[in-house]
Order: sequence, then C-alpha cells, then structure tokens
Amino acid sequence: MIKKNIFSLLYKHSPLNFYTNNDNHTIIKSVHNPSIGYEFDREFDVDEIHTIWKEIRLHKRISTICIFLLFIASLYEFIFPHFSLFVNNTWVINALIMLGVLLIVCNLSTLLCKDIFQKRLLKTFGEYKVVKFLPTEEVDNKYYSIFKIELIKALVVIAIFVSAFVFISPFDIAQKLVDKGRYGEVIKLTTLGAKLFPIAQEWYALRGYAKFKTGDYAGSITDYDMAYKLSADEFNIMNFDNKIFVKYYIKDFESALDDFDMEIQKAQNENERDQFLWDKAQFLYNIKDYADALAIYNELIVNADEDRVFLLKDRLYLERAQVFKKLGDTASAQSDIESAGVSEEDLQDNPIPQPVLMLDEETFE
Repeated sequence: MIKKNIFSLLYKHSPLNFYTNNDNHTIIKSVHNPSIGYEFDREFDVDEIHTIWKEIRLHKRISTICIFLLFIASLYEFIFPHFSLFVNNTWVINALIMLGVLLIVCNLSTLLCKDIFQKRLLKTFGEYKVVKFLPTEEVDNKYYSIFKIELIKALVVIAIFVSAFVFISPFDIAQKLVDKGRYGEVIKLTTLGAKLFPIAQEWYALRGYAKFKTGDYAGSITDYDMAYKLSADEFNIMNFDNKIFVKYYIKDFESALDDFDMEIQKAQNENERDQFLWDKAQFLYNIKDYADALAIYNELIVNADEDRVFLLKDRLYLERAQVFKKLGDTASAQSDIESAGVSEEDLQDNPIPQPVLMLDEETFE
C-alpha cells in the first residue's frame, strides 16, 4: 500500500499526468510549465488523448535533445575556452555559474517547444484558453503503467551513469595503462579525454608523464604546465615540480629558473613563497649554482626566525651546510652542522634532494 501510494504521488506530478476531464471540458498540461493548462470546451476521447500524449512525448524528447546540444555548445564555446576564469573560484561559485548556464539553455529550449506545441494543439483540436492546471487525483491505469516503466528506465540509466564514474573511471584506466608501460595508448586516451573535458588536470598530468616516457619532452612540459594551471589546490604543486624536472632533465635551466621566479612573484602568501624559494634553492644547488643557492638559504633561515610554520630551521641549516661545503667554506659548514644538531654522518645521509618525476604523491622516478 505504501509503495503504491508513493508511486501514485509521483505519478500525480509526473509528465504522464498530463490531462484532466471536468464538466465536459478537457485541460491539457503545458509541456514547459506544469502549472499551466490549455482548456478545450469538450471532452476528448481515448484516441485524442493518446494523440496528445504522443505530441507531448515528442516535444519532451526534442527539448531534451536541444537542451543537451545547447549545453554542450555552451561548454565548448564559452566555459572551456575561458577555463582560467573558473580555476580560482570556489566550487560553489562554479556550480552557480553552471546552473545559470543550464537554466538559460533550458528556458530557450522549452520556450521554443512551447510555441510549437501550442500551434499544433490549435491546428489539431481548435481554440483553447490558458488556465491553471490542477493535476487530477484519478489514476489512469494506462499512463500509470507507462510512468512506472519510464521511471525504471530513468533509474537504470542513472545507476549506469553513476557506476561508470564510480567503478570505471577513465583516469583509472589511463593509470593502469601507464603501469603497464603502454604509453602510446595513454596518450591517445588522454588526448580524447582532454578534448571531451578539457578542464580536468588529470588528463594533462597523465599525458605529460606518457610523453616524457616516449621522449616528447616539449609536449610533456606543455602538458604539465596546463595541468598545474588547472589545479585548484594551491598546495598541489606536483605538476609544477614535474615540469621543472623535465626542464632539469633536458638541461633547460634558464627556463626552469624563470618558472620559479614567476611563481615566487605570484605567491598568495608567505608560506607559498617560502615553498617556491626553497625549491629554487635546491634546484640551484643541483645545477651547481652554489652562490645563488646560498643567497636563498640565507633568506630562508632569516624567515624561519619569524615563526614561519613551513620552514624547518634545522633542515635549512643542514642543506646550507652542504652548499658551504661545495663552496669550500668548511668552517661555515661545520657551524651549520652544529646549529642543526646533527653529525657529519647525518649530513651524508640527508642530501639535498634532486628533481624527480612524480606519477602521483607516492610514485617517483
């Protein structure tokens, strides 16, 4: 009984409860506004009601297709080409923008279908007047059965759609291909994905990795740069580090240093700036520019005295000691070792890290 009542309640407000007969009058529900009806001064027979249902179904399908096509056009003509406007927004703002676009698209489509539907009603059944539509409490068994079938179809489609994303993620497929070393297939899959949904940074990160493995270093740099720009998390700089690694690998040091300087200049806060400065100091050490590395370590140690949470002072002393050793200043190196509270052996066991290629936060090359 409860199940039947729930279905009956859903049916009452569904598109299939589309007509009422009252005192030799027939009211047909509008296809665009469920609160509006078209009243005719006679009672329609079964065949006429079925004809109207076929018209409504046709217009619903046409409007759905139009909404889908217009929304896709909006995505690829407005949203995706201007993705930079959305990267730094919160998800709430982006959701509201997407909802606004969808509402505009829906209204345009339904208004068009409404005009066509009204003209077809007028041509087929004659004059009508616009009234308020009140859903009938009666259950038409024929359309009630159709409603349950359509509802089950919709639930099945939704379940398949959700399962496709939950259990068959395209990113997971690409990741498995990477694990198997099938980099050519990774590039094809991620290229297709980037065309279909070009604001997902995962496509570019995975393709950047695959391109590096196939020797396309310029393409890899471009993809990692795009992935970094699309990343909404200001602390997720894995893609930036990967871009720096590729430039380090091909010895394009000047360009890598320009990238560091740009990010340092754009830093939103002290912690972010310190992070890029520290990474730059390590990079300078690895390309044997010890004097410039020393200047940055000196600045970072001063910053560490200002209670910067990100800066670990002992670690900075330990790394600066290694720079002093490369410069031949053994006295200053020994002083930093003592300031760090470590031994000479600890210094050897904790070298300044080299740039690495990261597939994810736990996988390194």
